[in-house]
Amino acid sequence: MALYNSFEELKVDKPELAQELLEVFDKGEWQESNLSVYNTLEDFAYYELTEGCYIDNNLVDQDYHSAPNPIDYIDLEALGEALVESGDESCIYRTEGDQVVTTDWGWS
Repeated sequence: MALYNSFEELKVDKPELAQELLEVFDKGEWQESNLSVYNTLEDFAYYELTEGCYIDNNLVDQDYHSAPNPIDYIDLEALGEALVESGDESCIYRTEGDQVVTTDWGWS
C-alpha cells in the first residue's frame, strides 16, 4: 500500500491514476485528504485482514505452533473483490486496472 497525503502527491507519483480519479470524481475536498493506493485486490484484502476491519482477529505474526497460517489459504483476490463490492463506495474505488484507492474524506 502507498499512502499519499494529498492528491498532489499522488499526481506526482501516479499521474495516470490521478487523471482517472479526476475523470470519475471531479475536483473536490477529497483531493486534500489521505489517499491509500493498493496495487492489487490481493493487497487490499491483505491490508484489511492484518491492519483493517479484521485486525481484531490477530491473523498476522501469529505463532500457530507449526500449524499453517490461515492467511496462506485465503483467496485474497476474491476477498478483495468482495470487500470492494460490499464496502462504502463513497470511500473506496476500484480502478480500471484493478487497483484499489481509498480516501478518508469520501469522493464527494
